[in-house]
Amino acid sequence: MPNKIVAISTEVADTVRRTMRAPVYGFPAHKHLATDAAPCRHCLRLITPQVDEAILFTYDRFTGVEKLPQPGPIYVHAKECSRYDEQGGFPEELRGSARTLEAYARGRQFIAQECVDDGAFEAAIERLFTNREVNYLQVNSTTVGCFTFRIERTGDR
Repeated sequence: MPNKIVAISTEVADTVRRTMRAPVYGFPAHKHLATDAAPCRHCLRLITPQVDEAILFTYDRFTGVEKLPQPGPIYVHAKECSRYDEQGGFPEELRGSARTLEAYARGRQFIAQECVDDGAFEAAIERLFTNREVNYLQVNSTTVGCFTFRIERTGDR
């Protein structure tokens, strides 16, 4: 079954870069030279430590899908980057790091979760989407818990 990889929008990334404020909340964003290889939540490529500047800000991982927010910290490249292609499949640069897939039904109803640390994300995604109640998956870092991107169903259920 085809799925769509949903990175944060270009509008959100560009607004944060321009204003240095978190969307919705207005909290200050922080720019610094990256010290760890965290993924940019816009292009879904790794931010290169000691090379790239990163912006850390507060983001609601349920933006656009649910009314009840759940904000947390995320990074984007400080310089403009291209948004990840929604039809690009699981981002290859993130395959080597442990991620937790959380399955949700509409109304932010938690259904199930699966931790993947062997890179076999497609099998886990397929297993979670076999439950007809699941509308989307939230992908989070298993080690630090922060939001990375969302996976949505496409086509017929």
